Amino acid sequence: MRPTYKPELSGGTHLAVDLVKDFIKAGHQLELITPIKNYYINQIDNLDDECVIHRITSRYQSNNVISRILRYIDLSRKMYKCGVKVNDIDLIMTHSMPPLLGVLGARLGKNKNIKVLYWEQDVVSESLLSTGIFGKNKIKQKILHYIAKKIELYTEKNSSHVITICNQFKKMHVERGIEDTKIDVVYNWIDGNQVYHVERDKNELFDEFNIPRNKFIVSYCGNLGVPQNVEIMIEAAEELRCYDDIIFVIFGGGTREEIIKKIIEEKNLPNLKLYPLQPLERSHLVYSIGDVGLVIGKAGTSKNGFPSKTWSIMAAEQAMISCFDLDSELSQFVRDGKCGLAIKPDSKTELMKAILELYNNRDNTKIMGKNARKYVIENFSRQSATKKIIKIAEDLIRVKTIK
Repeated sequence: MRPTYKPELSGGTHLAVDLVKDFIKAGHQLELITPIKNYYINQIDNLDDECVIHRITSRYQSNNVISRILRYIDLSRKMYKCGVKVNDIDLIMTHSMPPLLGVLGARLGKNKNIKVLYWEQDVVSESLLSTGIFGKNKIKQKILHYIAKKIELYTEKNSSHVITICNQFKKMHVERGIEDTKIDVVYNWIDGNQVYHVERDKNELFDEFNIPRNKFIVSYCGNLGVPQNVEIMIEAAEELRCYDDIIFVIFGGGTREEIIKKIIEEKNLPNLKLYPLQPLERSHLVYSIGDVGLVIGKAGTSKNGFPSKTWSIMAAEQAMISCFDLDSELSQFVRDGKCGLAIKPDSKTELMKAILELYNNRDNTKIMGKNARKYVIENFSRQSATKKIIKIAEDLIRVKTIK
């Protein structure tokens, strides 16, 4: 049970596809329960699915806050009902999104007397604080934070085991009272055979989107939501418009896509272009466009998420600017790998300085890109990550069988 799968374009889709393939390669059979947005339905027939997939739809499609909450509730309820009907299973693997899915997955495991493996990609309670989704209404934020935290604690306590994506998250859960031995850290990964550097003269996207090959390119690829704060990239582009050979490229979509489009149009920036998200199989082309790849997150975002685009940027040999909490593991990885610059979040001035530093030192920027590829392949490979998850799942099944 998970929030996205192909053909949907999402930062976590490649993780799901990789994991499904590797579970099957290890000799396991899978049934996947996942939502699908209405505009992807007509693409399903063209897919070569590796397992049985139950696709769930919702009538709530709008991106406003109320509709998103209703969609989360609706999808979670329908995914649970679908799970009740699935028989002959040895393990339930559930996810942190939609927010109620973890609770319902734990309840489903109890009802079926089956072990539950909870894969946490997001800490929703912290996200409510860092994104400021209700603006200045602190009372609503505190109430929802309290509810979300209770949901997370219930999920973690009633799941058989928890996999989380960084040590910072594990530390938080242990401090909340979850047993240390119940939580494993498995960082998200990248398959270096799927995402790699493509030289500009061989990259078809330059011609397809009319992107000049002779410019210094700063790129952002991924979700356009509140936590990402892409606005500081737009502000930096506005300040640097006097540099004719620096351009900014965004490949993105999400809840703030229309807002971002409007801001770009109003500012009339000839040095900034917004393009739609591309299919998974074009990731190597998308992430090879920029000399520099940006990872942007509002202050405090490291408490609730870890940007999966990080590994794609690095695998494609882009130097990286991490506009993220300086005390986060992400910023530490950038420093350890010597693969870019880690700057404080929410500052267009710091971002401008970082861009100009890399722009004025092109040779060093290329070296950072080479370092990035080497670092991510050595430390965050698909093979080691999925192997660890599969072993955790197999151990849970084995314990159940022994009992």
